[in-house]
Amino acid sequence: MSALTLEEAMRQACAAVGIEPPKHRLVPGRWVRTDSKGKNGKNDAAVKLDDDQRGGMAYNYQTAQGQRFHVNGANDNFAPRLPKRDPAKERQREAERVEIERTCDRIVRACRQDVHPYLKRKGFPDEIGLVIDDPRECFPTGKLGDLLRKTMPEGDGPFLIIPGRINGKLTTVQFITPEGVKKNIFRGVMGGASHRIATGRDTWVCEGIATALSVRAALRLLGVQATVLSAFSASNVAKVAEGISGARIAADHDKPVETLDGLGAGEFYARRSGRKWVMPSALGDFNDMHMADGVRAVALRLREALG
Repeated sequence: MSALTLEEAMRQACAAVGIEPPKHRLVPGRWVRTDSKGKNGKNDAAVKLDDDQRGGMAYNYQTAQGQRFHVNGANDNFAPRLPKRDPAKERQREAERVEIERTCDRIVRACRQDVHPYLKRKGFPDEIGLVIDDPRECFPTGKLGDLLRKTMPEGDGPFLIIPGRINGKLTTVQFITPEGVKKNIFRGVMGGASHRIATGRDTWVCEGIATALSVRAALRLLGVQATVLSAFSASNVAKVAEGISGARIAADHDKPVETLDGLGAGEFYARRSGRKWVMPSALGDFNDMHMADGVRAVALRLREALG
């Protein structure tokens, strides 16, 4: 493989984990904060150069995905090196985790059952969801509350709230603005979390709530009553599906990325899960397909994974 420039290698790694290249100058040996790709987050990712300035690491805090990079093109996944155990910091992190879970609970309890502009735009004008005008009113006071406010998605309410649960326990919430800007609560536990919108014998896992609604509608057209889960991100879709025997994945058809074996993120993680999966033939998700070609087209595509 031909050598890359450091800039090229860094940008490929950022693309692989779904983050923007940092706008600020990189300093060897120091993490520099950046944003998730698109409008899904700000200041929730980081990049660090190695001391020799021939490689480094890119990390997405929202999805817990890491990617090493190097000018010789040798890229691989990584998990951040764990620091030495510090009981005081562990207690602090545990207290923070508990407070964030309590905050998620307060937000969900404060929501009303209502329609939402985002769901209307996605083809579900009568769908009832959890809606709140200003979730900031549920945030704690002090440093943690200030941090949560700073990391909210840009835009005004009302916000559509998508709760994420692990084994029935609420660990995260996703905020969606009327314009469709999405972000999970900062430092909530998203890995392994999902939101169920239907219950049945089979289980289908997909990313966004609009995709989940389109998948539910298509399955019902086929006469299939299935559990349908929204799991927020491509990597988390695979993680959730891996934990459910016989689960199927309705993957997004994302743009190919060189560092993901030339595949889009949806296909890459669906293949790695070992579960049956299907994705739209064109770029986009199944809600995009629903809007463009109708729910019957989605149903015919999903039927390919039912065999």
